Amino acid sequence: MRALEVARVALILGTLVLVCLTANMALKLGRRDVVGRNSNALLGDRTYKCGLSKVCPQGHFAFKIQTGSANIIGPTICFEDKVLLRSTLNNVGVGMNIALVDGKTGKLIKTGAFETHNINNALKFLQDIDERTLVLVASFDNMGTVMNDELKQLFTKLGSSYVNSIGYRDNWIFIGSKGINGKSQFEEYMKNVKETNLYEDWPKTLLLNGCIPASSTTATTSGF
Repeated sequence: MRALEVARVALILGTLVLVCLTANMALKLGRRDVVGRNSNALLGDRTYKCGLSKVCPQGHFAFKIQTGSANIIGPTICFEDKVLLRSTLNNVGVGMNIALVDGKTGKLIKTGAFETHNINNALKFLQDIDERTLVLVASFDNMGTVMNDELKQLFTKLGSSYVNSIGYRDNWIFIGSKGINGKSQFEEYMKNVKETNLYEDWPKTLLLNGCIPASSTTATTSGF
């Protein structure tokens, strides 16, 4: 009788070991399968350029812009799956962060970060841009005090609806173009209100992504 009990216990233990080994192997194979496919395709979710959930139509560029978070994490600008501005690239700063992109080819022209004492540099940066140039902007910490009337007028001509409302530590995302007819459809604004702020003295981080049509060398863009 005792020998029978020992055999039964051994059988149970052996079964448990086999189940554990099988589960461990399945887990390893599952991990390998996920990594082998695409880290962005985890659990069946697939992402495309700049993390979009769909492919942009022909003649459009993919983009993703995110403002800074409080005064801790800098902004990010991605265009056609290439990160143009980010803290790890050492090309962002407190204030207004800008990337100029050729609206026909999607190629980066230049980037710049402008603090409160760099208003003249920001104006110079944006002067004499080609009509097909896209102007992508993301705020970080405090951008409101960077603005003067001349700079606000310039962004109004680029298609901004909110630039005249921007104040101390407000968050702002914008894509505009010289010669645009009407207002840009690609703009987000969040006012700094301490009672509703996500980060006490700063509003929540803004995110804007999507597909923007390529510019024409002969036609003026109408609100994108």
